Amino acid sequence: MRLRFRVPTLAALAAAAISLTARGQEPPAATPTPAAPPAVPAAAPAPEPTASAADVALPLPTPIAPTALRIRDLPSITVEKLPAENPFGKAVEIPAALPQKLAFVDAETPASFFLSVHVDAAGRPLSVRRDRDPIPSLAAETLKSVSRWTFAPARKGGQPVDSWGAYRMDLQVEIRSPKITQMTLTPIAPSAPIPKPFDWKPEVDWLESRHVAPPDDGSVPIEQVDIAPLPQKTPWSGDSYRGPFTARFWVLVDKTGRITKAIPIEISDPVLLAYLRKAMGAWLLRPAQSGGAPVDSWNELVLGGTISYSDEIKQIIALRKNIGP
Repeated sequence: MRLRFRVPTLAALAAAAISLTARGQEPPAATPTPAAPPAVPAAAPAPEPTASAADVALPLPTPIAPTALRIRDLPSITVEKLPAENPFGKAVEIPAALPQKLAFVDAETPASFFLSVHVDAAGRPLSVRRDRDPIPSLAAETLKSVSRWTFAPARKGGQPVDSWGAYRMDLQVEIRSPKITQMTLTPIAPSAPIPKPFDWKPEVDWLESRHVAPPDDGSVPIEQVDIAPLPQKTPWSGDSYRGPFTARFWVLVDKTGRITKAIPIEISDPVLLAYLRKAMGAWLLRPAQSGGAPVDSWNELVLGGTISYSDEIKQIIALRKNIGP
């Protein structure tokens, strides 16, 4: 796999999701219609054969699998300050309920992985740090892969030097439909304590928040080198996962039975945030009722089961900023 490297300016990326309005796939570009060939006189139709019982017992053609969706993440709800009283709790006579089966589809989504690598003057990786990992379930394979990378060392004044390199790996992740073994929807009571939302800031906000002191291990700070250490060979074995997943959200089910807002509380792999929000937008639930009429209600949604996905590195970008611990 051939990767390209560049040193970027700080660019804003798409934030995590408030609205669950599902976005459809972009239609493929229109292709020109070829010119019609000259008309050929049609042959006389052959007489249709008479069908027997044996004739109709033929195997049906295998259906073509649908193309995977492409997910674009939407801005997520965050609770910056926790109020003294729970604004989400509401007493209802009949709580909202999930359908018997939740619909999921295969999908593709981009994900950015930020890491730091201590590279000595000979270009050897001495230490690897996962600073923002969208797939912690693959942490062991990720660290093993990066420890085998080779680098062109950083340079200062024309000489190779020891330095910490900071990188953003742009991944394309294919997520396959999960097998759900646990799904619960519980009304949020007015007395329920408000949990801390899952801390996964939008990428641009996370980068701007990284104000880290230079390392005190004798290495040259990345901001002071003339050329950052650049990966040369990048073997990658952290490219697939199959195993358990868990997720917990606070969700608003409106009076039509649609989930219109979601606050992530816990999730095993952040890469699933956009995928699960996309799936929620297509579900139809039974709405809560009060006074014999459907009403909006906040509920705690818990999902668990097994899932599999694979990822591919699209590019690696060297950053001129210490994104340290």
